Order: sequence, then C-alpha cells, then structure tokens
Amino acid sequence: MILVDDGIAMGSTMRAALDYCRRNGAAKVVVAAPVSSPRVKEEFEKIADDVVILSTPPYFRAVAEAYERWYDVSDEEVLQIMRRFRSGH
Repeated sequence: MILVDDGIAMGSTMRAALDYCRRNGAAKVVVAAPVSSPRVKEEFEKIADDVVILSTPPYFRAVAEAYERWYDVSDEEVLQIMRRFRSGH
C-alpha cells in the first residue's frame, strides 16, 4: 500500500491512514509526500515500511510554504473528482 499526501505537517492524518492500513492487513505500507519536517520524516521512518519525502526544510512550519499556489480542496471538488474517477473520465 502506498499512502500519498501533498505534504505532512503534524502527521496525524497520515498516522491514522497508516494505522488503518495495518489493521486491515496491508503487507507493506509506504508513506510518500513532497515535503515534511525532518522530525516528522524520522517518526514515519520508525513506523512505516518505507518513506519517500522529497524535501525536509529545517525550518518547516506548513505544507503551503512548499507550494507556489496553494489552496484547500473543498468537499465539493473532492466529490467531483471521485465522480469523474468512477465514471472513467
């Protein structure tokens, strides 16, 4: 199982996803993200089977800092994406 996020701030959502995968029988769990703090990366290296995080700025404060154009995805946008995926478009 590969868990991907747009960035890992505190790590609570990714930890919950990793725990869910483990409880449901995932043989191997890889955590992947473009950015996190060095501390969070170290934490996931202890609990995931593999970790791929491309950037760990020493003064990391927020995921949005790593992006030129950042916006929160609305619930409606997520639902639209899921509908497109289900319909094959």
